[in-house]
Amino acid sequence: MTMSNSYHILWIDDEWEEMTSFQKYCKLHYNMELTPFKTQKEGLDTYAKNPTFWEAVILDAKVLNESEQEVASVAGLQNAVLRIKEEFKELPYFISTGQPDLLSNQMFKTIFKVFYEKEIDDEKLCDDIIQTINEQPNRIIKNKYPEIFSWLEGTIADEVLSIIKIYENREFANADIFNKVRKVLDWIMSNLYDYGLLAIKFNGANLNECSKFLGHPNLQSVVPVHIQRHLYSLVSIANEGSHRQHIDEEVKTNKAPFLVASTIFELLNVLTWLHQLPNDMEEKQTIEKLAANVAIDFVQSNNKH
Repeated sequence: MTMSNSYHILWIDDEWEEMTSFQKYCKLHYNMELTPFKTQKEGLDTYAKNPTFWEAVILDAKVLNESEQEVASVAGLQNAVLRIKEEFKELPYFISTGQPDLLSNQMFKTIFKVFYEKEIDDEKLCDDIIQTINEQPNRIIKNKYPEIFSWLEGTIADEVLSIIKIYENREFANADIFNKVRKVLDWIMSNLYDYGLLAIKFNGANLNECSKFLGHPNLQSVVPVHIQRHLYSLVSIANEGSHRQHIDEEVKTNKAPFLVASTIFELLNVLTWLHQLPNDMEEKQTIEKLAANVAIDFVQSNNKH
């Protein structure tokens, strides 16, 4: 798995193709990944699909509104800012312009009090973006748990973020945690199968069987005892059925006030272990052979029962 702790920024500018040096500057000096769009509609529609992934937006002062056939204008910027204020209040936005007529326009300065001049203010723009993002609740959590969010990405990172928020907000009577944990466990099992450690295919309905396989004593050199115990506990708690319903009730009535917290930390331990699995091809092949041998014993043992 690749390392990533980038800042994910929407960049709406109809002339972005002429400014790739700025894009490279942001990546090199600030670890900011700028994803460009030519119209404000396309950029903000992209944000709407995954708001926890995107952390800020840079807006050109004269921006295309909905179509590349239009003329870029301040009206496009106004529409973008209005939509952000009405629909996406948590999205920080930054206005950047190289237009001389706007830089000296008093009305523009009155309406848009804070903006940055292209090339002249690039460093300040980037500094302000990073500072603003680091003050956002989601980024505070990501910075607090670098062992997880330095490599986890995409929708699964969003799911884990929502799980950690339950702990950080001390929502210890929130039984929704168990469905969320189940989703992450599904993802973990799929990854372990692709990796070669889980020698029985995960099919979405055999979490318990997969957990038992990974708990085999002969796998302890790769799956430490504490991880085996975590997986057994997580699967037992997160799976559907009467047992889960009983646990839900215990949590909701505050009879198990720290069960949510302990479940979350078990999951974080498993994710950390997952990321630490060797990537060396020779080591992976050794693990695959070990898993294949365990699979033979596992199947034979199950057939006896």
